[in-house]
Amino acid sequence: MRKNLDYFRVILAFVAVSLVISSCDSGSVDDSDVLPPPATVVAPAITSLSPDSGSDGTEIIITGKNFGSSKEDVKVIFGLRDAEILEWSEAELKVEAPAGFNDVALNVVVSVNGTRSNIKTFTYNDTAPPVITSLTNTCFSGSTVVIKGTDFSRNIEDNIVRFGTAEATVQEATKTSLTVIAPTLGDITSAEVTVSKYGIVSNAKTTTVDVDQNKIATFDWTTHTVKPGVIYKTAELNVFGATLRRIYILDITLNESNTLGIGFSPTEINTVTMCNTYNAFAGVNAGYFPYGSSTNKDPYIRINGTTVQSGHLDVSQLYTNSALLIHNNVATVRKFTESGRNLNLVAAAIPVNNAQNIIVCGPMLITSGVIETLDMSTSHNSSTTARTGLGVSADGKRVFMVVVDTGGGVTGVSTPQLAKILQALGAVDAMNFDGGGSSTMFVKNQGDNGRVNYPTGGTWQRPVRSVIYVK
Repeated sequence: MRKNLDYFRVILAFVAVSLVISSCDSGSVDDSDVLPPPATVVAPAITSLSPDSGSDGTEIIITGKNFGSSKEDVKVIFGLRDAEILEWSEAELKVEAPAGFNDVALNVVVSVNGTRSNIKTFTYNDTAPPVITSLTNTCFSGSTVVIKGTDFSRNIEDNIVRFGTAEATVQEATKTSLTVIAPTLGDITSAEVTVSKYGIVSNAKTTTVDVDQNKIATFDWTTHTVKPGVIYKTAELNVFGATLRRIYILDITLNESNTLGIGFSPTEINTVTMCNTYNAFAGVNAGYFPYGSSTNKDPYIRINGTTVQSGHLDVSQLYTNSALLIHNNVATVRKFTESGRNLNLVAAAIPVNNAQNIIVCGPMLITSGVIETLDMSTSHNSSTTARTGLGVSADGKRVFMVVVDTGGGVTGVSTPQLAKILQALGAVDAMNFDGGGSSTMFVKNQGDNGRVNYPTGGTWQRPVRSVIYVK
């Protein structure tokens, strides 16, 4: 009996141990399956705005707490617009009130990683009158005018700029500067310019209207579309005094269909023949070359990455201080600021990966929208003769080629007058090319086998060595 009892106790102990082990196994949990408790999201809180009223651009100190662990975590929202954060700390933000509001109270919140704060109110109340301190002193219809002053609106639409009663187009706006396009100005010789903001009108400043440039910019030119993006225009008009001028213009938009190029011949051939050789649709004569007893002043020329003419050394800057660069079908007119008489070497040193095509000439006529101060003591600049010039837009995708005739009842122009023509057409940078008897424009299927102008009053074309063309 005792043996049976001991046996029974052993069995019970075994069962108890098994139950304990089984209980431990079924209740065990893999540590990887245990999720940490969710982190408590602490909302940002605004204590104050200082100041709590002002205008666009007002700098505001926002005090509070929980403004994130970095500037990148934070957004400050005025209504539905984000403000620029100028300075950040966990408890203080400096922001700039965004533009586009006036006479309105807006909710301001701080958002940190999507969690928003309580609301404070900022009231827009811009009563400071705009003040003009200076502006571009001459203008014409369509020209760019820069107005300097104080208390303009940074929101373009809030600034109403008038030239007399005509409203200009505002392109750029800051608190201290407006860039506008002058409206059509008619026959006036000056205009009073004002800026109006939220109905508050500034003082007036007067700008002079350049009558000649205004006439060129608004003239009813005889126009022919050579191909899409290549426009040929011509007219006879009295400009630069009561003098008849005959002007020819090529207005070219560079794109996949219109490619600008430089043509060259080691021996002289006329512009029409050379343009036809390059299968061009239009073009003009380009660089200087030795002619008769003239001084050697060959320009440096590079075409498609290859130097085709090194150019002469010891040449006056008058003939070499600028260059047309063409790279990936974008045109640039560059002024050389280096001193000396060997500027052809400066052009040759320009890397091919910056300019596949280069031709040197001069003088530079317009740099960054400003007409150059040219030496009028030399007849090269002062004489009224036939001229050829080229200008480009700021983005280099629009090119203006101009030829002006002389003789045959019309008078040529000086280099400053050529600069004014190019600027009135829209050129931001421009240069002079070889003029006089060389000045020739080619337009396919127009004029005399493509020659549309009358070089020095006649029909004979002077052979040249280079052209600028579009095809």
